[in-house]
Amino acid sequence: MEVSSAMLIEEVERITSIRPAHVKLFGRNKAEAPHRTWMAYFSKASRTGFRVFDESGIARPFKKQQPIEFCKRCNGHHPTKNCSRAPSCGNCGSTNHSEELCMAATKCRNCGGPHRSDSRRCLASPTRLGAPTKEQMKTFRQVGEREYQAVLRAKAAEKSANSAENINIDLTCSQDPEVDGNIDNIPASPIENSTGDAIHL
Repeated sequence: MEVSSAMLIEEVERITSIRPAHVKLFGRNKAEAPHRTWMAYFSKASRTGFRVFDESGIARPFKKQQPIEFCKRCNGHHPTKNCSRAPSCGNCGSTNHSEELCMAATKCRNCGGPHRSDSRRCLASPTRLGAPTKEQMKTFRQVGEREYQAVLRAKAAEKSANSAENINIDLTCSQDPEVDGNIDNIPASPIENSTGDAIHL
């Protein structure tokens, strides 16, 4: 049975005795999905724990998820407001320079991986379930450091290959294709006999 917003408002009012101010589909609901998630907005608090049409999931209050805090001062996962840590570079995590002056490879200050500290790829960033434990952080840092070292090795190999290629190009360009270095092939200029005033010694 396809449920409309008008049907849902009537059903919620019948069960809770409070008419919702508004109902709407919540999240990404695919047409072929076997169920849909709805949100009902009330002008005053309503009871929870009920089912609509005697077959839905249990209604519960919606708690807006708080965004995960990220400190722009030290690049850690906490609010910037009360941070007393030393400022660090957003690119490499160093406390010796600012991001504007950074010439180092990108490295996460939290897990040591080859990405910025504010990246979603950071294994050390807290989830909705909470911050990682000390044991998890130790593992994340080991994994991050291995990834970072692998990226550095790949960059060094690429740089080495590029410099070798440039040397080959320079050597090729410095050789004149018309002169192959064999002196015997250089044509000699003819010697002319002068019949003018010559002096023999």
